[in-house]
Amino acid sequence: MIMNSQTTNNPMNTLMQSEEEKSDEDRQAYYGAFNSFDWNSSGKISHGSLLSAMRRAGANPTEVEVHDIINELDDGSGHITFNEFCTVMMEKNEEVDQEINYKETFRVFSKDNLGCISADEFKFVFKHLGVKQVEIDEMLSIMDRNGDGKISYSEFRVMMGALPLVKRK
Repeated sequence: MIMNSQTTNNPMNTLMQSEEEKSDEDRQAYYGAFNSFDWNSSGKISHGSLLSAMRRAGANPTEVEVHDIINELDDGSGHITFNEFCTVMMEKNEEVDQEINYKETFRVFSKDNLGCISADEFKFVFKHLGVKQVEIDEMLSIMDRNGDGKISYSEFRVMMGALPLVKRK
């Protein structure tokens, strides 16, 4: 008997299948939220309805974020299509997922749950990863922007490649 990836219990198939199911579930939820504001069933919602539709779909954007989204998508029609709405929502969900990853990784380093990573905690982890002391000290000096000997969550996020939570003047 010839076995292919569809007949075996391949974990990658299961993962891809569960991601597809999640994507389908997300699209269905987005469709419900979108349709709540598509009054004439045209497949479009007005720019003014975007904030409410996004919140109905589970996102919590600020008015400024919605304004930026509209400026990016605006084709002069004053409306957003369902596909554009899905794209926006998937990007928002990706941002949330990334933030969760930052927080989980931060917790790995911050064993005392004081809201920061001490220099000792940081050094301990990187020494056990085989990083040289000189390199560890250099990383600490770069990350510890305020010089308090601790790495705050905001400083950590920036080290991980995120935008700063608070803009510096």
